[in-house]
Amino acid sequence: MTVRLILARHGNTFGPKDEPVWVGARSDLPLVEKGLTQAKALGEALRQAVIVPDSLIAGSLQRTRQTAEIVAETLGLPVAAIQIDPRLTEIDYGAWEGKSTAAIIASGDDAELAVWNKHSIVPEDRGWKPSEAQITADIASMLAEAEAEGGTTLIVTSNGILRFFASQAVNARAFPDRKVATGNICVMERGAEGNWHIVKWNEPPERVALHTS
Repeated sequence: MTVRLILARHGNTFGPKDEPVWVGARSDLPLVEKGLTQAKALGEALRQAVIVPDSLIAGSLQRTRQTAEIVAETLGLPVAAIQIDPRLTEIDYGAWEGKSTAAIIASGDDAELAVWNKHSIVPEDRGWKPSEAQITADIASMLAEAEAEGGTTLIVTSNGILRFFASQAVNARAFPDRKVATGNICVMERGAEGNWHIVKWNEPPERVALHTS
């Protein structure tokens, strides 16, 4: 049986007049109207593709919980079935938390920002938590659990954490840009040879339909 992960980034937390800033573990923002619409679109895409996840797991922050709850309701699943997993809580961005990208560049961290954006390498001495090693270990443990569980698991988390799922795939180099837009999805599968493969990355939810392995 094919083991699949559908990885979703939560919906938008900024309105059209808001200045987007880096929101991590210390910024527990709710979804705005667009974010609610994005969460509904994800649920509808799964419903139309006749994909009902065997497990639904979300991070503990409002934005991920709300997204998962709307998806569950759209699919006719009980909200109580959502598993809240602290390993999916977004990274604490330390000195960058609450700052705009322009402010981060103005502070002199443009090189560190470029390395994170291009290579998903955590900047040193900026107070990010947990450590890169801890996040990697957390994601590896979640992948092992998904393999043991089997079937299709829907995971709702945030942009920073999603990048670490990609790094566990054997074809990760084919997807150098690991950023995931709000409301978008990624799909990973466990191959017969025992490795995880990225099938889709950072695509709109209407493209969630899975290929036949």
